[in-house]
Amino acid sequence: MPIGANPIDAAYEEVKAACAVSYLSPSTGASIWRLAEIASRFLATKCDLVELVSRVPGKDYISFSRRDNSNIVARAANRLHFITDPAELAKCWRAWSAGNISSENFRKFSYTIALAPCLAMELFDRQNKKGPATYFECLIGHMFAKELNSEPDKKATIPVHGQNIRLTMDFLFTGRHGQKVHLPVKMSTRERVVQAWAHQRILDGAFGSGTYKGIMVLFSETKLDSRTREVVEICVPDQWLAYQTLLSKIERIYYFDLPTRYKALADRHPDVIQIRQFGHFFKERATLLG
Repeated sequence: MPIGANPIDAAYEEVKAACAVSYLSPSTGASIWRLAEIASRFLATKCDLVELVSRVPGKDYISFSRRDNSNIVARAANRLHFITDPAELAKCWRAWSAGNISSENFRKFSYTIALAPCLAMELFDRQNKKGPATYFECLIGHMFAKELNSEPDKKATIPVHGQNIRLTMDFLFTGRHGQKVHLPVKMSTRERVVQAWAHQRILDGAFGSGTYKGIMVLFSETKLDSRTREVVEICVPDQWLAYQTLLSKIERIYYFDLPTRYKALADRHPDVIQIRQFGHFFKERATLLG
């Protein structure tokens, strides 16, 4: 479908343009909300809810299809977290903006504003991976920029054999109190997640272990079979344990939809790896960022 046919195209481009100027700016937050609101209303008024078959114990998943093209089904959404009512989502946005949102509502609100635009994008192009990933990166970059009152860098200057090497990373922050944070951000990981630990190892080697605190933010590890409409989680906990033990240490890993096997990994090895639901960051940020 040609560019412009998608009702959220313009709002998505506005978010990208805003983040290219500033992740911290209130206007960036406003553009993110506009995109999320447009996507939420599109899903509620122009799409049908699709029941999915969850193969993940204890989780129930839904999705959406366009009423004018039911052949395309977007990625899975965890029913427990996703707000389908645009009015409810707007109420949560106002509460969050005012700083008085409850933990329960923040969990659902943050999950929905992260996912709704991605669902809408996929309903026009199911193979669109770059758009959702870019939007998610913009959202997390903005949230952490606000929290740390700092604009992020995306390149690290590393001294190697008498010269400075520039390496691209997701986000590097220096907070209002001098805290340094390495923030890898991904919608899902699969095998390429090792890059986050590799970048952390480079930062530790260049600047000293612990100079940059590693905090990784991920969305989910679900995979939807479009034919059977079955949802599974793809996880590699043994690899993660090896990375965290032998390569470098990521201080915290946060998920919007915490995979069952990674939660079990953290429960088995709490002294080695901490994997938590995203909203927990805001409960422990003072001690974590200290």
